[in-house]
Amino acid sequence: MKVASAPVDDEPVAALAKPVVDPNSQAQRDFERLARAAGMDPANPWIGGYVAYEWRHLRKLLDVYGLPVDGRTILEFGCNVGGSSVVLAALGADVTAIDVDPDMIGVAQANIARHHMDGRAQARHVTDTRQLPFESAAFDLVIANSVLEYVDPDHLDQIMAELHRVVRPGGLMFICGTASRLAMREIHSRRWLVNFVPRWLDRWTGMPLQRGLSPMHLARCLKGRFVACSQSRWLVARRALHGRPSSGMHALAQGARLIGCSPGWLAPNMELLLQRQDM
Repeated sequence: MKVASAPVDDEPVAALAKPVVDPNSQAQRDFERLARAAGMDPANPWIGGYVAYEWRHLRKLLDVYGLPVDGRTILEFGCNVGGSSVVLAALGADVTAIDVDPDMIGVAQANIARHHMDGRAQARHVTDTRQLPFESAAFDLVIANSVLEYVDPDHLDQIMAELHRVVRPGGLMFICGTASRLAMREIHSRRWLVNFVPRWLDRWTGMPLQRGLSPMHLARCLKGRFVACSQSRWLVARRALHGRPSSGMHALAQGARLIGCSPGWLAPNMELLLQRQDM
């Protein structure tokens, strides 16, 4: 899959029809019922409104990184409630969304259906993502959006081996929104310094803490399988999402340049465009 030339900084995202929901439809009622059955509030903006968020967010990232998805086969690894999958399908991709949580898959498929994208996207339950039920080289692109931090670190190497297998030669993987263990404050729990608490303490206390993903561990698992590309786009993406980048963002980008890596490796939310390497 060829990465398209990146747009200029002020180029607007192409005008496309945002997927809409009929609030009085049976599909909407099914989504609300399944969400509640899974212990979720469908009125929560991160549940019922997640598609709208990703329409604003993920779509801009794809544009900045020059990732054409129209007509591409895409695997969404860890689909949650299916927000990203709906957006990708609306942009013309053929999407397979997977998750280890069977309740989440039901909600995701209902979310896809209420946005009228069930002809382009399907959600599938996969019990063990170390053994993916797909042919080799089945996908042009893998997207992992805010999910790898929830993966057991001991499983990550096997999972990356599987993702390498199912992406076609020259294909891409886009990792975004992934909480980093370098952050002083854990992104999801908003707790300070928990990223620096050793994991062995969890076994001792019996109270597992939510931590980010270690960039060093991720790099080891990617080695020989995927290589980073489009390293200069991280700061452009911040501008597209947030307007003028902060001084802290500029400092992070400068520090990354000094050590020869993408700022996405060092950011509180890791963001990396990777291309498959032949082993």
